[in-house]
Amino acid sequence: MGGLPFAALAKGGSPLLFTLMPTNLSRVTGHGDLHFITFCCYQRRALLASPQARNFAVQILAEVRAKYGFALLGYVIMPEHVHFLIGEKPTLLPAAVVQVFKQRVSRTIRGGQAEVHGQTAAQSTNVDAQLRQFWQRRYYDFNVYTREKVKEKLQYMHANPVAEKLAAHPRDWPWSSWSFYATGKGLLNMDAI
Repeated sequence: MGGLPFAALAKGGSPLLFTLMPTNLSRVTGHGDLHFITFCCYQRRALLASPQARNFAVQILAEVRAKYGFALLGYVIMPEHVHFLIGEKPTLLPAAVVQVFKQRVSRTIRGGQAEVHGQTAAQSTNVDAQLRQFWQRRYYDFNVYTREKVKEKLQYMHANPVAEKLAAHPRDWPWSSWSFYATGKGLLNMDAI
C-alpha cells in the first residue's frame, strides 16, 4: 500500500467507493522541498467529471498560485482526484495551498458562484450542492528530492488519464501539465525545476 489511496474490494471483487489513508501519516515540511500531493473527492466520487468542473479547478489553481506565488511543476485534474507537484515556500506550506484550493473549488462548484451560459456551476457540472463534503479530509504528500523523482512523478501524473481510460494519449487530456512540457503551451505554464 505505501500510504497511497486505493479502492478496497468488497465481497465479489467489486471496488468500494472510499479511499483509505494511513492514520500515522507524517509530513516533512519547512525545508523548501518539492511536494507530490494527491487528494480525492469525497468518497472518491467523480465530482470533477465534467469538463466545466475541471476547467473551474484549473482556473482556481491558477488564481491560488498567482496569489501565493508557489512553484507549480505539474498537475492533473482527474474526475475523482487531483495531483500536484509544487514547491514549498518558507511562508506557505503545502497544507495551506491544498486547503485554499479545496475550499475555493468546493465553494465555486457546490455553491454555484460561477455562471456558465446562464447556469450555475453546480447545475452545469451536475454536482449535488447538498453533498456534505466535496473533498476527503486528508491528502497524501510525498517529498521529492531528485530530478529523477520529479520526472517519475510528472510521467505518473501525465499517464493517469490514459491509465484510467479517459484518454488515448496524454495530449487528449487538457487538464494536466503534459501539453506545457510537450509543446510549451497548455492551460497553465509550469515553473522551471
